[in-house]
Order: sequence, then structure tokens, then C-alpha cells
Amino acid sequence: MISLIYGGKGSGKTKRLIEAANDAQKTNDGAAVYLTTHAKHSIQINAAIKFVDALEYGIKGKDHTISFIKGLLACNNDINTVYIDGLAYMVNLPVEDTQEVFQELEDISQKFEADFVVTISAESLPEFLQKYN
Repeated sequence: MISLIYGGKGSGKTKRLIEAANDAQKTNDGAAVYLTTHAKHSIQINAAIKFVDALEYGIKGKDHTISFIKGLLACNNDINTVYIDGLAYMVNLPVEDTQEVFQELEDISQKFEADFVVTISAESLPEFLQKYN
């Protein structure tokens, strides 16, 4: 399953994602990962959630991002939720060009039984993203 949190710049997407991750961790019987390009948020994330600064690992672009996520899931079968803050920025694509990325996340979600909660910086969603809202 993929869930979206979207809105314009400065609309509180990251805050809502952090709150969702921390709240869900209280009852999560698996492992969770928070993937972002903003290391400053690490102190706000529950210590039980693996915090990953994508820039620290050189993750930039669609292929790096998808491969890294697959690697995380391959190393830890207990991961059942991946929170991704700023996916379009991370994959270096405008939101309207992320359809293939979301299809790959959907395939990963089904194959490895992991949910994704993703922030997107956009005032409105392209049609292909409506199903995740």
C-alpha cells in the first residue's frame, strides 16, 4: 500500500509524516524506516524507527532510490513500513514524471508486503497519483 501526504512548500508535510511515523510505531509489530534528505529531522523520529539520510548514502535519482529501498527490505524482512520524505526531490524528477517510480514502489509493496507513506510537494496531484490519496 502507498499513502500520500501532499501539499505546497511549507504546508507541514514533513511534520505530518513524522507524526504519522511516530504514532504508528507505538503499535507497529515490525520495523520501520524513515528515508529523507534532511538529517535535521533525526531527533524528531522515534528511536525505534531506522532514520536514513539519503544524501549520506549518496542516494540521488530514481535507480539509486529504488535499489536502496530494495536493499533495505532484503536486509531486514521485518520492515513493514517505509516513510519517504520528499520522494520527487530524492529521485530528481518533477512530480508529474514520477509515475514509473510509484509503479515500482507499488510492485515492491506487493512483493515484500511493505507499506509506503510518501510526501510529495504539490498543490494538486497528477491523475496517476489520485489512487494513493
